[in-house]
Amino acid sequence: MKRHQIMFTLLILIFVVGCMNAGKPRLWDREQDYGTDGENLSIFHRVAEKDGGLGLKFPGYIVGIEKAYRDKIGQHGELEIINDDIFQGNDTYRKNVQKILDDSKRTFVSHVVEYRLDTYKGYVKEDFFYSAYEKCQKPGDAYLKGFLALDELRNRLASDETPYTHIFLYSMGWNTDQQESLRNYNSLVSQLIKEHRGSTPFKPLFIGISWPSEWRSKFLGGFISSLSYSVKADDADEVGILWVNRILWNILVPLKKERNIPLILIGHSFGARVITRAIFSHGLIDPEKINKESPETRQKSTYDIDLAIGLQGAFSINRFIPGEGEEGSPYRTFSTNTYVKKFVFTWSRYDFANPIARFFTGANHMGGRYGYEQSLKYQGLFDHFTIEVGGVDCNYDADFKVVKKEDTQQGEKRIQPDWDESFSHTEKISIINASELIKNTPYGKRGGAHSDIYTSGIARFIWDCINHVDSTDK
Repeated sequence: MKRHQIMFTLLILIFVVGCMNAGKPRLWDREQDYGTDGENLSIFHRVAEKDGGLGLKFPGYIVGIEKAYRDKIGQHGELEIINDDIFQGNDTYRKNVQKILDDSKRTFVSHVVEYRLDTYKGYVKEDFFYSAYEKCQKPGDAYLKGFLALDELRNRLASDETPYTHIFLYSMGWNTDQQESLRNYNSLVSQLIKEHRGSTPFKPLFIGISWPSEWRSKFLGGFISSLSYSVKADDADEVGILWVNRILWNILVPLKKERNIPLILIGHSFGARVITRAIFSHGLIDPEKINKESPETRQKSTYDIDLAIGLQGAFSINRFIPGEGEEGSPYRTFSTNTYVKKFVFTWSRYDFANPIARFFTGANHMGGRYGYEQSLKYQGLFDHFTIEVGGVDCNYDADFKVVKKEDTQQGEKRIQPDWDESFSHTEKISIINASELIKNTPYGKRGGAHSDIYTSGIARFIWDCINHVDSTDK
């Protein structure tokens, strides 16, 4: 045998022996128990490996939500009691919710992490107070333990004496794994911190949601994303109904009222779907724990949530319009309840993701041109504005200047309030043409400018919304 043949044979033997002795991923045993193993699913619990490589740059919490077969995580139907009174005889709405929850798999809280400032060591410390991937965790208890983890989150916040100035609940969208979610949260909140111009300190309480928002396949490549669209749309709704609903109404709304500080919800793409579904799932599940005080018995001046912002929202605008769409208009009560003081949604003509989705689903998405055009037909429900920007020397970012009312020229001439006045009109939703601000195509993301939201201009726009909401309380 020639020398090069001997060397080749030895290399093959070394490779085979190496594979035989290869180790397994750190969390392999629990991952297999839940069916969350492999590169395509472990991307939604990367921080659970506790290697310190990921995390928030500022104090806050990450709630990790994943998906598994019900028999693997434990079945507790008593924790998903649906309050049929919410549907008020709307059979289409009821069937839509049943469809969303009728899945062989169920989402569950798999880990909750607190990031807090360690003043002694001078860094943001990672504290896992719950992880379904702990070595001694019983897999069949995972679903129930997720509920208990949210109770612990509520207890921690109740005992936290930090003088917070605002509460923020964020959710990201489709095709965003946990690593990218964390990067996005760091970008979005860091920009907010940088652009704060108030005379008093800004000390936000941040809650970020990580959820199983994508499918991956080396063989099918990007085509797998298209196949996943309808499933992930339902998953976003399920996360909103079952989990963010509880976080919002059982934890954050009571905390907001106790501390008397603003509560602000921000979602991008499917993340806007998550937060809005949570808002309008008040009392839908878990009715014995959620405050069931009716809108009629509350003071009209009291709002549970100060501001909800949807950045390029990926859900049908017909959810807000009574009698429209195929989902039973689940958000149709927005103008009569006191859940949210102001809804604001952006759209951009450079966003190609939302318009393309219309050809798959027929939905007129909030964040796209078709949703905007649908809103023009219902000007009793929607007001329309445009963001104006300015250039910045030697800087690629557009400089947010002002929001101005848009002359839609739709039908009869109508009287529309100015941007300042619109925050006193809680019965209307503000639709914002952000084309001058959301227009660049980020690398690695499809859909044109759909994900062009991680900029100082967007942070200034969000601050403008917050300041206007605050000013109406004074």
